[in-house]
Amino acid sequence: MNRKVLAMCAAVFALSGSGEAAETNQPLRIMCLGDSITVGYTDNPTWNEPFTFGYRSGLYTLLKSAGYNFQFVGDSPQPWNNMSGDPTHGGTYTPEFDLRVFGQDKHQGGGGAPISALKGWVSKNDPDLILLMIGINGISTQSPARIRSLVETIVTDKPNAHLIVAQITPYVDTQTEKNRLVYDYNIYIRDSLVPEFSAKGHKVSTVDMYSLFLTDHRDYESAVAPNRHSNKYNHPYNREYELMAKRWFAAIEALNLEKHP
Repeated sequence: MNRKVLAMCAAVFALSGSGEAAETNQPLRIMCLGDSITVGYTDNPTWNEPFTFGYRSGLYTLLKSAGYNFQFVGDSPQPWNNMSGDPTHGGTYTPEFDLRVFGQDKHQGGGGAPISALKGWVSKNDPDLILLMIGINGISTQSPARIRSLVETIVTDKPNAHLIVAQITPYVDTQTEKNRLVYDYNIYIRDSLVPEFSAKGHKVSTVDMYSLFLTDHRDYESAVAPNRHSNKYNHPYNREYELMAKRWFAAIEALNLEKHP
């Protein structure tokens, strides 16, 4: 929380004579929820493409610049637990823009996590806004039913939270069969899942991360563009993570949330 916001909190507290008014200045609690892409993995375990917190660093900058009072939440230890190589290269590398300095390296992402793994993570840290990106691990014809079950769990456990469900990124173009499943999964999220829950009054929306990786973003079924996966399989380069941050930010802005709740 910056000095300006702290001063505002103090002034409200003094005028009210109690702590109740001060509570209105609590930050928006944002949970980035998902798999390795939520963590920000690149070409691990070699980490020749340096770790820069994935989309989370760019999103932090955009939210701060727009005047949001927020706190990223979650208790995942990745990638600092070296589950898939050492992103610090033995302590010789530190991200130039380090979210840890601001107490904002909080997320609920896990490398290799399937949809089913997230059900136990949803209730953690009492989020006001959940950025959900999951499904690439174990993608199958059962994935639409699984994501629906997860969303049902989230809206039941956290009915007042806003949930943004991402249409996920594809594999490299050689994974044709898997990418057909990814395509069908994303169409389900966009055209069936989100409209269903929105019609029931739930705070559920979507954001398109899929078309960032296509040769023609106007063609949703287009071939996957080359040179956008740092590990030549499923993890983005840092430049793609920056583009993802912009799309998350636009989706958050569309919610018209109070910037100083």
